[in-house]
Amino acid sequence: MLAEERRFRIREILTTQRTISASELCSTLEVTAATIRRDLAALEHEGVLVRSHGGAVSRMSSTKFQPSYEILTRSNSEEKAAIAREAEKLILDGDTVFLEGSTTVLELAGRLHNRNRLTVVTNSPTIVCQLQHSTGVTVLCTGGDLQKDTVYFSGEWAQRALSEIRLDKAVLGVSAIDPAYGISTANHAEAQIKKMIAKAAKTRIALADHSKFGKQSFAYVGPVNDVNILVTDSATDSKYISDLREAGLEVIVAEILPAQPPARRHRAYSNKND
Repeated sequence: MLAEERRFRIREILTTQRTISASELCSTLEVTAATIRRDLAALEHEGVLVRSHGGAVSRMSSTKFQPSYEILTRSNSEEKAAIAREAEKLILDGDTVFLEGSTTVLELAGRLHNRNRLTVVTNSPTIVCQLQHSTGVTVLCTGGDLQKDTVYFSGEWAQRALSEIRLDKAVLGVSAIDPAYGISTANHAEAQIKKMIAKAAKTRIALADHSKFGKQSFAYVGPVNDVNILVTDSATDSKYISDLREAGLEVIVAEILPAQPPARRHRAYSNKND
């Protein structure tokens, strides 16, 4: 795990429990105490935390924590791949579907190259690039104000485009979901776009890995039953899954496949008796 990824995980932990001991971090991140000391010192310099005896105390707002897009693309990659594999089954040839700008939805977009008569609308420049060579997929982009930290179009232009379309399906990323509170995100502009996407679609599909559950962020999007189908991974707490099913959602649980070791290369030997 790279230093930037470790520090993202430390930030993420501190948004939920506010304090953490160095020994817990060593165990969770599987690194040495010296490595954790360097990470905590770097995060203290950034104003993220205050080091205490044997650990750290958060100085962040838990509701406005927003990791960088680069970190998100690398975090929970096996979980995102599993979720995308199940979500792919929900997208049919001939559909008109909105793919929202999130890293999990980007993983899904990469699996749609060979579809036929599929129309994709998106507010994500990276999804546009992902599908630009797909001959059977028509791609439309909302445009709008580019949020550079999340590579996400929002604002008046994006909202105007969304107000004028109707969709078979919408696939949304989720940054925070609590069965009682609902779905929320760290950014108000992003929350407005999510609301409009959901309003434009007949079927609303949310993708959320296990790390997004039990959290509340700054900007409220809506109750969980604004979503019809939620796809998550098998590391998600079963209590959250039960609560969402009781709320009326169809919940699909994707099994996380272990990373495959590289194939071993075998040398070919000739048989002298051939």
